[in-house]
Amino acid sequence: MKIAIVCNNDSRISQHFGKSKGFYVYDGTNKIYYESKGHGEIPNMLAELEVDFVACGGIGDCALKNLQEKNIKVFHGLEGLCDDIAEGFFKGILIEGNQNCHKEHSHSTGHTCKCGGHK
Repeated sequence: MKIAIVCNNDSRISQHFGKSKGFYVYDGTNKIYYESKGHGEIPNMLAELEVDFVACGGIGDCALKNLQEKNIKVFHGLEGLCDDIAEGFFKGILIEGNQNCHKEHSHSTGHTCKCGGHK
């Protein structure tokens, strides 16, 4: 079983899935950092790595649907250090928050998504 935790080149979970610079993958023993290949590519990368779960702060409806279509379960609304979140996951005590994206806006890539409500 693997969990990925999105981040921005640091040890804290990213509060915006779509703007994350990369992610850590934990399998209960190992921790490996992967840099994102570009906007919108994280779901494909997670599927290629056979990740079962992903943790993030906020996430938009499009990204959430994309992950669900790849059978990747999402824990969202989380804050804190990636290592602490992974530890909670493997101990079975990870508690999900409530921080879905909800405000529509356009990105420089030309697509529109529903984002907002992040710290």
